[in-house]
Amino acid sequence: MAAEKNKQLVDDMYKGLNENILGLMHRYWKEEMVWEGPAGIGTMNGIDEFEHVYRKPFIKAFPDKHATDIVRIAEGDWVAATGYQDTTFAEDWLGIKASGQKIRMRYMDFWRVEVDEETGNRKLAENLVLIDILGVLEQCGYDISKVLHFVGSKPPEFFNQIEE
Repeated sequence: MAAEKNKQLVDDMYKGLNENILGLMHRYWKEEMVWEGPAGIGTMNGIDEFEHVYRKPFIKAFPDKHATDIVRIAEGDWVAATGYQDTTFAEDWLGIKASGQKIRMRYMDFWRVEVDEETGNRKLAENLVLIDILGVLEQCGYDISKVLHFVGSKPPEFFNQIEE
């Protein structure tokens, strides 16, 4: 029963995410939530940081995005899913030049749900996230083997010199 309620919480949260409006996530997430994203994005501590540091530029870059899980499972306090976001890459994101084209961004999420003992309300407390950023680059015309070769051929200090 708890697993089904947790999956429903994630389903409801997706409906809010797919509206692409800031502020809706307070309904589904604890204020002190943690969102652990992939390299290049990092960890967001708290719902306000998640909304304004991560989601705001994401919505700007992908204003019509729509997430669809192809697999969603739940066990105990955890819900996991994998799927894709179909979207238009409208504005630059993470230093990647926008293509103006439709892309499909793959993802994998693991959410931990907490139940408020006083109210019985379920809220998302933690999210471990993988986003296929290399797949985004590839869809924007980058030759991934050359990107990886270039990155691998340079010492870390090289990238500290690059101006944003």
